Amino acid sequence: MVDLIKVYRKDLEGFYEVTEDRAKELEAVGYSRDPEVSTPTTSAPQYGRDEGLQTAQSLYSFFNQDLLNEYADAWVRTGDATRSIGILRQTATWEKEFGYLKRDDGSLIMSELDAVSNIASYKNTLFEYNIKDTTLFEQKFKDLISTEVSPLEFQQRIDLVYNQVVDDIPQVKELFAREYGIEASDEAIFGALINDDVEQGVLANQITTLQIEAEARAAGFQTTFARFEDLRRQGLTRDRARSLYRSATDIMQAARTVGRDLDIETLEQASLGQVEAQKRLQRTQADIIAQQGTTLGAAKKGDEVLGLIAD
Repeated sequence: MVDLIKVYRKDLEGFYEVTEDRAKELEAVGYSRDPEVSTPTTSAPQYGRDEGLQTAQSLYSFFNQDLLNEYADAWVRTGDATRSIGILRQTATWEKEFGYLKRDDGSLIMSELDAVSNIASYKNTLFEYNIKDTTLFEQKFKDLISTEVSPLEFQQRIDLVYNQVVDDIPQVKELFAREYGIEASDEAIFGALINDDVEQGVLANQITTLQIEAEARAAGFQTTFARFEDLRRQGLTRDRARSLYRSATDIMQAARTVGRDLDIETLEQASLGQVEAQKRLQRTQADIIAQQGTTLGAAKKGDEVLGLIAD
């Protein structure tokens, strides 16, 4: 029995079994005894890198060069725009530039283009207030996007700060400069305030504390920022602070005429609704009314001086 030889060809699957003489003839025309030559090529198709770069530049012109290169590398493997950007978003290069766009579950808050557009809007808002150098705000902008603060909401927050701090009471600017160690232009002080923390609650609290202190200083009363912060936390509002401090001097002077020692701390606590302070104030008011028949420095309703005791 004649032994048969297996011969292969690279463009055919399988093999032929032929005699030794026939095998030599087939080898002369491209066949081989090596089975590897018949294994089909399974590597993925390759797409042009230049094409990938052009696609990246047309779709994502705002990307830096590292991102464009990563996209082009993904394009070589996929030749598809959607798949290429998907691969890019899994890279460390993308994470460094746009990681703030990804939620904990892996979904995107918004596209890269929308993020760049929002940041441009944030910058325009600051530019309207003469803050032209936004270098120190870059991380704040990313935080705003991460917490899904729209450009409109950012505008409203900044307007709130400006209206309540810069335009409202002149002393507030002075106090803010003192509290944060800033002696600079209005723009520098304003920029420092909004850069300290742009979130609504913190901003409003700082503003309210400074406004309470400003009302006190305008009436001649001074203490520490921490004290005014404590009063704010206890519930003292700016409107009540205005009424309290504007009437306090006359009330304390009137108290001295009847031998009462009424201090500002007692009036503050009475305004906040502290029972013992309110009782002390009411006794003093009664003595003043009994001796003078009127109340000095504050509006009167019955036997109570308005603006001090909490409703």
